[in-house]
Amino acid sequence: MKDTSHSSRRLGQRCLGAVVAILAFSASGTRAWETKAQALEQAVSLVHDPNVFGVSSLSTRYPPDHAVTELADHVITGPEYYSLCDSEAGSLLYLGLTVSQTWRNVLHSESRNATVSIASNADPSLPDPRHSSKHHPDRWQDRRPSWRRGMPSKPRITLFGHFDILNVTQDPRGAERASQCYLEQHSDASHWAPNSTESPHVPFWATFHVDKAYWVGGFGDEHYIGWFTSDEWSTAFKRHRLSDTLPPPAQDFPELAFQ
Repeated sequence: MKDTSHSSRRLGQRCLGAVVAILAFSASGTRAWETKAQALEQAVSLVHDPNVFGVSSLSTRYPPDHAVTELADHVITGPEYYSLCDSEAGSLLYLGLTVSQTWRNVLHSESRNATVSIASNADPSLPDPRHSSKHHPDRWQDRRPSWRRGMPSKPRITLFGHFDILNVTQDPRGAERASQCYLEQHSDASHWAPNSTESPHVPFWATFHVDKAYWVGGFGDEHYIGWFTSDEWSTAFKRHRLSDTLPPPAQDFPELAFQ
C-alpha cells in the first residue's frame, strides 16, 4: 500500500508540473500574439486590399413561406461587388438587381439582414504581408512551410449586418454620389447600374451596415481570432481615413517549431 501511495503522489506531482508548464507556455505565447487592435487594423486593410478586387460573398435567407418549399429558410450565397464609400461608418455599398434571388430575399425581408464574407486572395504564390520576407516582400519567409502558405493561413472576415435601400427619388444626390463612388471601382457595372440604357433589369443601391464582425486572422497559434463590435469596426475605419496608410501589422509572432 505504501508503494502504491508513494507512486500515486509522484504521478500527481508530475501531472501538476506538466499542467503548470503548459499554463506558463500558454501565458508567454499569448503575450507574443497580436492584439485585438492590431487585428482590427488588419481587418480594415483586408477590406481595402486591391487583391480582393472589391468582391465579397453575400449570404441571404429564403423566406419561410417561399413558393419552393425545399428552399424555404435556406441560405443562398453568391459573389457580389462592394465599394467603400463611407469611411465614417465602415459600411459597404452594393448594387442590387431585383432579378437576383439573393437580393429578392433582402427586399422581402423586414429586417433586411444579411451576412458578408471577405477573404484574402487564396493563391498560395501570393504571400501574406505579415509573413513575407523583409528583403523580398513578394516572397514568403524562407522558414515558413508550404502548408502554412494557403488559404487557412490567410485572414478572412465575416460581417453580420443589415441593408438600407437608397430611395433615388427622395435622395437623388445620394444616388449620384453612390453611382460615382461605386463605378469608380467597378466600371463594368455601368452596364447594369441605374440610368443604364443597356440593361433590362431593375437596379438599386443598397448600403450594408455592419452590426458585428467575426475575424479569423489565420492559424490561431499566430493570429487573433474573435469578434469585433460595430463601434470597434467604425472606429477602425475612421482611423484608416485619417491616415494615408495603416501602420504595418506587427510581425513579432511566436517562434514556432514547424515540421
